[in-house]
Amino acid sequence: MAEVPTGMSRFSIASPLAGGALHAVGSGLFHTLLPLRLVAEGHGPDAVGLVVGAEGAGFLLGCIGSVRLIRNVGEVRAYAALSATSAVLILSLGAQPHLVVFMAIQAVVGFSNAGQAVVIESWMNAMVANRNRGRILTLYVLLLGLFYGMGQLLATDIDPAGQALLMITAAFYVLALVPVTAIWVGEPQLHVPVGIKLFKTFRISPIGAFACLMTGLISSTFASIGPLYGLELQFSQQTIVLLMAATQLGALFLQFPLGYLSDRTDRRMMMLWLSLALAIICSAFLLVGPTTPFWVLLILFSVFGGISEIFYPLGVAHANDRADPGEFVTLSSNLLLIWAFGGTIGPAIVTAGVTPFGANIFFWYSIGLSVLFALYALWRHYRQPAAKAREQFVAYPQTSPMVYEWTPHDEAETDQPGSAGTGKGAS
Repeated sequence: MAEVPTGMSRFSIASPLAGGALHAVGSGLFHTLLPLRLVAEGHGPDAVGLVVGAEGAGFLLGCIGSVRLIRNVGEVRAYAALSATSAVLILSLGAQPHLVVFMAIQAVVGFSNAGQAVVIESWMNAMVANRNRGRILTLYVLLLGLFYGMGQLLATDIDPAGQALLMITAAFYVLALVPVTAIWVGEPQLHVPVGIKLFKTFRISPIGAFACLMTGLISSTFASIGPLYGLELQFSQQTIVLLMAATQLGALFLQFPLGYLSDRTDRRMMMLWLSLALAIICSAFLLVGPTTPFWVLLILFSVFGGISEIFYPLGVAHANDRADPGEFVTLSSNLLLIWAFGGTIGPAIVTAGVTPFGANIFFWYSIGLSVLFALYALWRHYRQPAAKAREQFVAYPQTSPMVYEWTPHDEAETDQPGSAGTGKGAS
């Protein structure tokens, strides 16, 4: 691994953080209005699910295969190429391509998003000293969430069917290049590509793996269903955008107190109660109508976002409780792939039922998954004792497998940037 120059400022970490934040603005804007754009272009709900699922599939492939590409050409060139590719492909949607072409474009964009996250996180792996990794990870999660939400709020006054959406999104994707031009980059910091060991992951922690899968199946699917649900209830675009932003902010801020609580109780029982709470929240959505007060909707969307997203980091934490120290990176990386798989198939499955049954089909689907998960968590709780060694909760972002290479592991590690240890006790 390349040596970090002694003259590098501690503020150098601001470069990759700023690049990730700018990209998140464009992503929040685009993904909030993408379902509305497809509807405005005459596509049905099933097409929305296919397009969103195609991007999820591209992201999944990017997590697996982008490391080889980046190692071959170098991090700077790869990041520039991936950013430019995303921007150009987003602009090409202005030609209203055939649905199959639209899906192919979104798959490549998903691959690029994963590759860019790999680069950003590999740079942070080289720059961050172990004693600061917990704080930097928290800052990283907060920045990505807040700037993604900022992008969502930008969507209130932008015509989903117009060119402005594509131009502004592409502009933010290109602007994400500007901060990283100031970054010091040595030899590529990338390790071997992610080893696909899904069956081993399920053996080590079945409930952790299913928690990550459920997050993809429910939370990622809601990104496509949420706007369609708002359209069905005849909400204005501004109302839809604000409610989707509330979902994001709920997911961002509720996970920290819930994560703190999970460190002090059996995570399986906590996930059991949270899954039942999620089923209750989804049941409340079935009672929502066009005249429901806006403040009630804000609470419902926020709590839904917070609870549905928390299963992923709780699943990772519980899996690490069960794993040997040397299995941490591979296990966590495979949990990300399981989450991405859920986010790939969930939108396609649920949106296929929107036309015959309405957007409420999503909440029936979520209730069913939540109840099944609660029953499984209860069975696992009585079948196997709680883990003795406990990882502290970490708000892991669903970005790339590389984030697990630089997250904190052991306070006894050498205090050097880029040294990813394998001890227990992530903070």
